[in-house]
Amino acid sequence: MARLYAAFVAAAALVSGAAPASAQYPTKYIKIVSPAPPGGGTDIIARGVQPILQNMLGQPVIVENRGGAGGYIGAEYTAKSPADGYTIVVSGAFITITASLHKVPGYNPRTDLVPVANFASVPNILVAGPRLKANSVAELIAQAKANPGKLNMGSNGVGTSLHLSGELFQLRSGVKFTHIAYRGWADAAAALTTGEVDLMFDNASTALPNIRAGKTRALAIAGPSRHRSLPDVPTLAEAGVTEAEVISWFGLMAPAGVPADVMSTLDKAMGEIAQNPEFRKSIQDQGLEVTYLNSKDATAFWIKEVDKWSGVIKAAGVKAE
Repeated sequence: MARLYAAFVAAAALVSGAAPASAQYPTKYIKIVSPAPPGGGTDIIARGVQPILQNMLGQPVIVENRGGAGGYIGAEYTAKSPADGYTIVVSGAFITITASLHKVPGYNPRTDLVPVANFASVPNILVAGPRLKANSVAELIAQAKANPGKLNMGSNGVGTSLHLSGELFQLRSGVKFTHIAYRGWADAAAALTTGEVDLMFDNASTALPNIRAGKTRALAIAGPSRHRSLPDVPTLAEAGVTEAEVISWFGLMAPAGVPADVMSTLDKAMGEIAQNPEFRKSIQDQGLEVTYLNSKDATAFWIKEVDKWSGVIKAAGVKAE
């Protein structure tokens, strides 16, 4: 009997040890990393997801801003966090772009992070500040070619989609700007409105308030069609610059290796959030389009993004500063 009891205890311990530690997920607070200072597209997503996810999972959800290096710092932090589902990061093309800029990056965008979901997208837009004389893309190109490198192009950091939009524009139009990188979107946008820089590419969603206030001017939409809020602004293709489209997208990623049951919980939660009327309204009110992809589809999309932007970076010769 003693041997039988001992065998039973050993078997029970083995079964208990085999049970996934994530079975009761979540049991503590979840952190959403916004890899940029407050303001801008990543914060819109993070703070839109936060209250709904908190209510759904019954645990606190906090947003932590870890800005810098065009999103690289926040992405690297998340990639190196425990793969337990308690740390996720707002993602976009910048996660692969900024890693591609480093000779020895702190994370591999193909293997160290996995998509949880994509939520929204928005075309980038070419915006002029008050100091720029050009009132159209044609005039901008003419002015830039007559004064190579004298026009300043702002961005929210080296390797962001806003920066790479400008690099792609230069490749396709044959002009040369002087790039000035700021710590985050708010600083870059402020520099544009004061004339500290001449132009920048911005998400249509975050550019609209300053355009409507007359502080900046929209020259072209870097998307396949005109924006619903700016019907009179042509696309870059309509303005004569082809193959320069850039759609900024926003989603969530987690460290690779998150247990399958945790990913399933998050995947299901994100699908429900994407259908939440309040969340959809908050996205659309910011000028974004709701373009939901679940984890599987977001992963396929992610691989294409890695290939696309590594090619642009190589062609433009962009390097981390």
